[in-house]
Amino acid sequence: MQARDVGRAGEALAREYLASIGYEILGCNLRLCRREVDILARDGDVLVVVEVKTRRSTAFGRPEEQITANKLRTLRILATQLSAACRGALVRVDVIAVMADAASGESLAGAAISHLRNVLA
Repeated sequence: MQARDVGRAGEALAREYLASIGYEILGCNLRLCRREVDILARDGDVLVVVEVKTRRSTAFGRPEEQITANKLRTLRILATQLSAACRGALVRVDVIAVMADAASGESLAGAAISHLRNVLA
């Protein structure tokens, strides 16, 4: 499985997870001012920018550890732009970390999902 395929599979798992806990999925891989939103969702009255990180091994750290200061800055900009575009809507940023089970081989079956809410607070 190529890295791009792993990322897409992780995003699909993230969408399923978010829908299962009541989020409304509004869009995926959306472009906003040359930046990408992995998943845009609604949690009640709040728009949620969701960054998804997927890994098949911890050789370079856990998925959530890959959220750099630069990525947090980009996510903050996206949230601000989205709020302005939606007339001051409440926007928060969540991170979904998907860690594949090493025994699952090429699939993400059995992957562990961590949900970090409001990472910019």
